[in-house]
Amino acid sequence: MADRRVGVLWSSAAFAVRLAWRADRRALVHVVLVQVLLAGAMAGGLVVVQTVFGSVLAHGPAAAGRSPVVVPAVVVLLVAGAAAGALRLSGAARMAVLTVKVDRLVAGMVLQAAAAAELPRFEEPDFHDGLQRAVFASRRQPAMAVVLLVTAFQAALTVLAVGGAFVLMAWWLLPLVLLGAVPGIRAAGKERDAHHDLHHGLSEGRRLREYLEQLLTGRQEAKEIRALDLGAVLTGRWQDQYAREVRDTEALLKAHARRRMAAQATGGALTCLAVGALWWAAARHLLPLSVAGTAVAGVWLLSVRLNAFAGMLTGIGENLLRLTDLWSFTAAGPVAPAAATAPVRQQLPSPRNELGPLRAERLSFTYPGADSPAVREVSLAVEPGQVVALVGVNGSGKTTLAHLLAGLYPPDSGRLLHDGTPITDLRAHRARTAVVFQDFTRYKFPALDNVGFGRPHGTADPLRVLDAARRAGALDFLQRLPAGLDTPLGKEFTGGADLSGGQWQRLALARAFYRDAPLVILDEPTAALDAHAEDQLFTSLRGLFAGRTVVLISHRLRSVRHADRIYVLRAGRVVEEGSHKALLRADAHYASLFRTQASAYHDTNTP
Repeated sequence: MADRRVGVLWSSAAFAVRLAWRADRRALVHVVLVQVLLAGAMAGGLVVVQTVFGSVLAHGPAAAGRSPVVVPAVVVLLVAGAAAGALRLSGAARMAVLTVKVDRLVAGMVLQAAAAAELPRFEEPDFHDGLQRAVFASRRQPAMAVVLLVTAFQAALTVLAVGGAFVLMAWWLLPLVLLGAVPGIRAAGKERDAHHDLHHGLSEGRRLREYLEQLLTGRQEAKEIRALDLGAVLTGRWQDQYAREVRDTEALLKAHARRRMAAQATGGALTCLAVGALWWAAARHLLPLSVAGTAVAGVWLLSVRLNAFAGMLTGIGENLLRLTDLWSFTAAGPVAPAAATAPVRQQLPSPRNELGPLRAERLSFTYPGADSPAVREVSLAVEPGQVVALVGVNGSGKTTLAHLLAGLYPPDSGRLLHDGTPITDLRAHRARTAVVFQDFTRYKFPALDNVGFGRPHGTADPLRVLDAARRAGALDFLQRLPAGLDTPLGKEFTGGADLSGGQWQRLALARAFYRDAPLVILDEPTAALDAHAEDQLFTSLRGLFAGRTVVLISHRLRSVRHADRIYVLRAGRVVEEGSHKALLRADAHYASLFRTQASAYHDTNTP
């Protein structure tokens, strides 16, 4: 286990160096070069101090000023000290720039990996735990790892440099000084592993806490939180989750603080033993007094650096182990470049290129962690230019089937064919599909962006945006916004405006019109519209999407009467198919559902 952790640490350290190199290689080289020069200066300083000390002892303090060695040596030390100060300032400035660039690079990597993950991953708790840990690791952890690695590199160079000078003076004490650092290094390693294990164990609790924070601070959630008086309950749950983390962290720190103090005491005792040995050797004239005095300074400097190095190991190891969370999460996708680049543009098909026949053959799909399939061996066919409806009660599999047809989920079994050819590239299939979800996203960006996101890899065309808004019935209210299409759609932003639920739904429809894709999937596209607006939309649906293939999902059966073909789902299976009239004549599940809904509008039970 220990060997595996050491291997992981070395791999993570290499990963951190690659990140820094990719973020700004010139800054990294500059910082490392500064540390090398500073370590060399420290070793040289010890040799110079030993020379001056020897001269003073040889000639006496009164005659030291006339020594041909003392004055030049002091001048060298002063000049070297000033140069070292300038070097430190230069290295610190470049290090600050490097950390900012590493932060940007890593945050971009996490966002890129999250955006590239396929939709089924978002159904898995492990994915969300990994994402939470990667986000946590990306928040200055890589930059901090780089800083700590550079600091550790400096400490290691100093130890080597001072140790090299020490060998020339009293080599036989070097093993004793190095041995004094072993207890601290061992204690730091155990604390590092304990911190990492605790961090992993707290992942889901932290996600729950973040969700509670979102509920308590979100503008959309605010009204219901107050209407139900949930504030105190949710705050209490947040406190409980945080209390668990505080309790576990406190217990860990207490346990390891005792180990660290014991290790430090042991190291201090060994350092005192080394100084005593030097004193004993000088008293018996086994070492020149100048060498013994400089060696005492060397012992002190070496022990301080070794203790600092051992102290840094906990922070370094913890940061490096957290980098493994970042590494494992982003490994599936390419590393984002350090400089911003234009996004890869997906060319949507021209609206003149009609979609060929779309056919599903025995599609089945089960959500991760679910006990039973949401869709079971469904087969259907959609011809170009047709309007096909999927209907059924809640939980019948309509929306899941629509997600499969849109290429958002790969089927567990069965296949999807376009023009007789199996669809294997789901990204390419999504590029020729426009989807309006029942739970569409309300982007709190300017109205121009909200519609223009239909074709995101390019600059939004205001004229085309206005045309899409007109076809969706959104033009009137968009033109009345304070800044027109440039108005942010959220009161949280300066100059922002709110929209009603029905207006947001029309905006989502406008996004689909702007995308201008040959396959259009509408999942309850009128859920927030009034009855009159709903009738207008469905009456004009075929004209609005002329030349497109439309898959329509609605639980309001009166809205699908004019569809070319209706597929009726029940428990994930297609139990009936046909036109509205044919299904009524069959007098089966569809007819029963239709009569039930019609009874709410008429006094008779017959349609």
